[in-house]
Amino acid sequence: MQTRTDLNDKNSAFKLSTQVNNILHEKGFSFLFNYNDYKYFKAQANNAFNKAVAIAEMFIEYYGDNNNDFSDYVF
Repeated sequence: MQTRTDLNDKNSAFKLSTQVNNILHEKGFSFLFNYNDYKYFKAQANNAFNKAVAIAEMFIEYYGDNNNDFSDYVF
């Protein structure tokens, strides 16, 4: 028998905010995500085809892409 939390965990992956946070995390900008800006960018990306990618790009564009999570590492 599945519990209610198990079902919520499966549905949370499809939330737009989770998708945006995952995209930012993959690109090394996980520290940029906050819900106030997310709500603003979500309203701006209302007509975008892929809203998650559009919102993530708005975060990066607004805050700049010069400082990310990977900048501390030497490659």
